[in-house]
Amino acid sequence: MSVRGATPVERPLPPIVFVARRPPALADSGQVPGLGPHGTFAGRGGRLLERASDGTVRELLPAGSVFDVADPVVSADGERVAFSARETDRSPWRIWAVARAGGGPVCLTCPAEAAGDDADPLWWGDTLLFVSTRGGGRALYDGTPLTQMWAMAPGDSPRVLTAEPNGVLDPATPPARDRVWFSRWWFNPWQARDRRVVRDALAPSDSVNQWQAVSGRLASSRTGTLMLTDVRLAAGGALPRRRSMALQSAPLPGGGAFAVAARNMGLAPQPGPLAVLKLPPPPGSGVRWSGAAMSDETGDTYAANTNLAPPAALAPAPLPDGRLVCALDPGGRGEYGLCLLSADGESHRMLVDVPGEWELDPAVVPLGTPSATAKRHDVTKSPHGTGAGASPTFRYLARDVFAGAGAPPRSDGAELHVYELVSPDSVRRIRRLDVPRSGRVDVRLPASTPLFEVLVARGGVLATPHGPAQVRGFNSGAQGTTSSCSGCHLGHSVAR
Repeated sequence: MSVRGATPVERPLPPIVFVARRPPALADSGQVPGLGPHGTFAGRGGRLLERASDGTVRELLPAGSVFDVADPVVSADGERVAFSARETDRSPWRIWAVARAGGGPVCLTCPAEAAGDDADPLWWGDTLLFVSTRGGGRALYDGTPLTQMWAMAPGDSPRVLTAEPNGVLDPATPPARDRVWFSRWWFNPWQARDRRVVRDALAPSDSVNQWQAVSGRLASSRTGTLMLTDVRLAAGGALPRRRSMALQSAPLPGGGAFAVAARNMGLAPQPGPLAVLKLPPPPGSGVRWSGAAMSDETGDTYAANTNLAPPAALAPAPLPDGRLVCALDPGGRGEYGLCLLSADGESHRMLVDVPGEWELDPAVVPLGTPSATAKRHDVTKSPHGTGAGASPTFRYLARDVFAGAGAPPRSDGAELHVYELVSPDSVRRIRRLDVPRSGRVDVRLPASTPLFEVLVARGGVLATPHGPAQVRGFNSGAQGTTSSCSGCHLGHSVAR
């Protein structure tokens, strides 16, 4: 079936799978369906479509098979599309799959009566990765249902991979397919003062509230349990923070990624103006590629009530030749279409723009990829035992808490205080560790539990140019894995 709004281009493009969705209702004004903690499970109906190389557009699902759809991702062999969908307007979100050659959709994460909602699928060989609220919990910032990353191997039940206190979204993989990228909500309501950790009602709260890109490796324990290890910063890690934030990351072959930034870096309750940045490998700041030009300076044209609506861009999907497909609202009027950007970002052309629908979430179909590349991804073996009776711990290895620019001064008699998150309103100290002058800390800590560390010496919290020497994000690790870093400062997880 052909759809109005498809535009041909001079150079052929590979097929592009995308969704066309109804604009949000007035109650959800300011949200983009599929984006951020408040938009991921919002939606009023949608269709799964594919734009062919000749510009024609067809539907991939039989009419009426699902009510709403988001987050398509194409398998490495180009034969299947996984996506999140609601079967009816009252159904939970689940992960489905359909063959590009035709046929009906198959639900992969049903039964539908299971708790929570699922989104953001990613093929990892024959294992499915996705985010879900099925584990329960609420984000520290505003009580949003927590989205953690889960994995489901064929014939197995889903297993949770992350333990973030604010949630994760948008798993992706770089062209090398050696690591899993995802976005984590980096927010901390706790502020270190002297030897105590206090709530923001009692002391100035931590200033960090943004989504950032991190990556990790999938590892298999001796018992065969899949887990995530070696989590580190994947992009950003520099100031100003807005040019280091990242949602919907699209990793690039040479390192770095295209990703989405927003004026409201936490995206809650609304994202505000949106832009696509091109981010270098960490540490580094991104460069605006499309969408809103956002400034933190006073007198910013789009923030000073001048009635000028900035353009908005999101959902970057790089092409092999350097060009970029994204969703673009060029006039800032709430009318997204699929846009093709030149390799230098200087020119753009709309590919599909149907009035009354928002074209979002483009996914490029790989061409010329032999089926052999669709084999199961390599999963490393964890060297740590996780057998019956083993304590549920992970190894926290800080090679040198005093290393790197921006770290606290090297001190004798330093201590690392480790706190466990008890609830959004309280933490409790579980360990006090002596830190030698070398700065090395190597300790076992409770697994799959958000932990918060503060570095103190001589009765007070050690200071850095960016504030207290503390883990602004929360540290955690799956049972039997190692979480390592170097330094106790901005971007500490870059140096390994």
